[in-house]
Amino acid sequence: MNIDKAITIIQYNESYKSTWDSFVDLSKNATFLFKRDFMEYHKDRFADCSLLFFLEDELVAILPATIKDASVFSHQGLTYGGLLVKQTVRFALYKQLFAHLIAFLKERSITDLFIKTIPSIYSESANDELMFLQQSYQCSIEYNIGSVIYNNESLIVSKSILRNANKAKRLGIEIKKSNDFDFFWNELLVPRLNNKFGKKPIHSLEEMIKLKALFSNEIELIGAFLNNEMIAGTILFQNKKYTKSQYIAGNPSFNKLGGLDLLHLEIIHQLNKPYFDFGTSSSDETFIEKESLLAWKEQFGARTIVFSTYHFKI
Repeated sequence: MNIDKAITIIQYNESYKSTWDSFVDLSKNATFLFKRDFMEYHKDRFADCSLLFFLEDELVAILPATIKDASVFSHQGLTYGGLLVKQTVRFALYKQLFAHLIAFLKERSITDLFIKTIPSIYSESANDELMFLQQSYQCSIEYNIGSVIYNNESLIVSKSILRNANKAKRLGIEIKKSNDFDFFWNELLVPRLNNKFGKKPIHSLEEMIKLKALFSNEIELIGAFLNNEMIAGTILFQNKKYTKSQYIAGNPSFNKLGGLDLLHLEIIHQLNKPYFDFGTSSSDETFIEKESLLAWKEQFGARTIVFSTYHFKI
């Protein structure tokens, strides 16, 4: 069989929703962020141009994507993207799928393709095909620095984190799940991001509440409470392979009490996934690490992982 002639690319439309979502569950390198309900919570902000790849009549890959002018992104509204493929897809087929993608975009006068790749640790199996293939194209790469904890017995937590966590316990700070997204958002997260970075959360409160309702098992708010008041918290995104701290915030008036340290130490100690992802500590604008934030995460035993963004000139 000539695989080249057997590959067909179709642009996503709503009639493929159930097919798309079912494929996400089967893909070796997809997470719940690629379900259409998650991708489309902010569809008014981005023009979708997601693609489905068929080998004869079999769906073997999908590309979550948005388009702006002559550029395609995978994905502007998500943390990561790229070709999501079936477990059975071997390198030779992946190579041809990507070649077809480039040809498909070129035919439509697309000049640039940006892919924020999903790290291999999130995948069911190795997922570095694009890292190798990019050498055959006109491609530049940018990196963001992230911090990840492997769930194993060799974890080394700094004495200062342990000391702060013990202090928090003595003061009666409790760690528990919460559904009070409103308080976390308006009293902790928004003021912190505004005061420290002059920024707003990527999601709105309304969007996060909607996503929590749609993905109740995958999204959780964990808080540190003193006298029943949330003084710190984190919103966790969870998939089969990882738990990720998506948003972290605390009330600066209580910073010295150790609540934020106790909160994350408890999450890490109760981790039932292979990895805990502390998120990135550099910005998309500068790609320079935020030293104090990175150092804090490393005190829990987190170590460096890079999140790659590939820019292909077509």
